Amino acid sequence: MRFAVLTGGGDSSGINDFLYFLAQRLEREGHSLIGFRRSWLGLVNNDALELTRQELAQYRFTPGTILGTERKNPIKDGQMDQVLRSLEDRGVDVLIAMGGDDTLGVANHLSELGFTVVGVAQTIDDDVLGTDRTLGYYTAIYQGVRAVNSMVNSNVAHDRDMIVEIMGRDAGWLALGVALNTPACACMCPEGEMTLDELIARMQEYRRINGRAALAIVAEGIKLEGVERELERDAFGNLAYEGVSHIVGDLYKKATGRSPRVQVMGYLLRGGTPLPQDVELAAFYANHAVDLALSGQTGRLAGLQNGKPSAVPLTEVVGRKKLIDLADLRAKLKLLA
Repeated sequence: MRFAVLTGGGDSSGINDFLYFLAQRLEREGHSLIGFRRSWLGLVNNDALELTRQELAQYRFTPGTILGTERKNPIKDGQMDQVLRSLEDRGVDVLIAMGGDDTLGVANHLSELGFTVVGVAQTIDDDVLGTDRTLGYYTAIYQGVRAVNSMVNSNVAHDRDMIVEIMGRDAGWLALGVALNTPACACMCPEGEMTLDELIARMQEYRRINGRAALAIVAEGIKLEGVERELERDAFGNLAYEGVSHIVGDLYKKATGRSPRVQVMGYLLRGGTPLPQDVELAAFYANHAVDLALSGQTGRLAGLQNGKPSAVPLTEVVGRKKLIDLADLRAKLKLLA
């Protein structure tokens, strides 16, 4: 059989290892693999390259994706016919689509058109339903924790309170994970629970008790009551939230008279050598995706639930988010410094 793969949405560490494991498995069983460049744009333009285990070996343990990525929406642009023509022209039997909700949404649509598609969840936000962990999340947590902990002592030395912005448009998994592994005393997530007033109060209380500058973590997708922002949208209609920490910093200064240091982690979270957890997850997803395809399944997410392989219909995944349970979020916020 001839397989094809694409990597869409925001990139993360572990994707190149996934491609390697995918090629390794397929070659051993006599199948071939091509990769479409820049996600769905590559399928629209019929832009692909052959992928082999030998070629991919040199890219193991590197961040990003050698296939490139693009926030391209061929459904919105009316180009699904071109996608199908590219697959037919390349003689593809199975497409493995790796990415988050947007990428998987197009994959689901393609499956409904009759093509064999298997989805794999990859996003540092860890907000895809149908799987316990998305590829790239573990390394992103480590990147954020390492960066924050390397800066916090300098801020304490300068007696500057610090507000760090972490990616996370709809879910706070990444922000909360970083907060729990740093000296943060407050964390605001898109799911809610902690308000800006509570964040300010916690930071002031931390200073009062410890006599040290305070650290707070905020997810980029938090909503601030009474604050209106003009934001751009991508091809899938997602708002670009980056920069909310500067607004939080300004409001903190107005409330306390102290000027905090604001740090946006941004794409730093996407980099770094993938942790063993993400490499092992890449291997699992590669094998599981091939297993599903060879068994004739389509329109499924190759997931991991309660430590066991799962195959959740993409129709049950797309358009929904895996969010932090509010009771669990409330409990974990109490554990902060």
